[in-house]
Parts: sequence; structure tokens; C-alpha cells
Amino acid sequence: MKRNIFDETTRNEVFSRVEKLNAESTGRWGKLNAPQMLRHLSEACRMGLNEISIANKSSFFSRTFVKWLVINNIKPPGREKGKIKTFDEIDIVQLNFPVEELETEKENYKAMLHKLSYTEKLSDHHPMFGKLTHKDWGYLTYSHADYHLTQFNV
Repeated sequence: MKRNIFDETTRNEVFSRVEKLNAESTGRWGKLNAPQMLRHLSEACRMGLNEISIANKSSFFSRTFVKWLVINNIKPPGREKGKIKTFDEIDIVQLNFPVEELETEKENYKAMLHKLSYTEKLSDHHPMFGKLTHKDWGYLTYSHADYHLTQFNV
């Protein structure tokens, strides 16, 4: 289902799911723990805000088909296998990013989502999906959050 983080009801649903995370929350796939996952989502928001610059890593396939899947929050089979690699520049685990305790990361992520939601001029491109509209960032941000919150069973 196509949902946009700029919609207040959708954003509040994401906030509610974030609040369900606790110290025992573990991912069903991947390497991230719950605070790292929230930090990862915050870093992705920073990309939309032009606070992080990542080199273009797109291809025709990622700018068309993959972008369409992600923007529409279509969950292809096998995405739960933890094989999706993040950008090296924001790889929380590989770079050993400093991460706050869970409650602080929850608040930081919610603040970052709020900031992204009320910023009128977002980046016009994404390093994997190419050209993005403001509305596309809303769909992408929701789809990304949904993927990781589902990873943690919330």
C-alpha cells in the first residue's frame, strides 16, 4: 500500500510503531540492533534534507523498476533475507557509528521525521533512485521505515 510520511496519520502510525521498540527488540534479519536501526533511519532522512552527500550509485534498473517498487512500498519476495546493502557512507555497523541509548534514538528519529516532514525543499535526487520529487521522498521515507520496523516486528 502506497503511504506517505508527510501524511500526519501515517507519520503518527510510524511514531507509534517506534514506541513499541524496547531493549529486548531484535531484528529478524540483518546486523542492526534497535538503536542502530533508528540511527540508520535518521541518517536516511538526512539524505533527503541534503545534510549528507552520497555519490550517485544508481543504474537504469534502480532508477526505474526498483524505485517504482520502493515508492509504492511493494514488498518483493526475499527482501527479508537481509541481503540489501546500505550505502558505505552511512553504514552504521561497518563505520561503528556512535549510537545513543534506545529512548534517545527514538526521540532523535521522531525529531528527524518531523523536520523532514515540514521541510519544503528536499533533495531532488537520491543516490540509488535518481530524481525524486518532494512527494517521492515522503513515499520513500515511509517505505524505508516500514521495512525496518517490520524487521523488528513492530
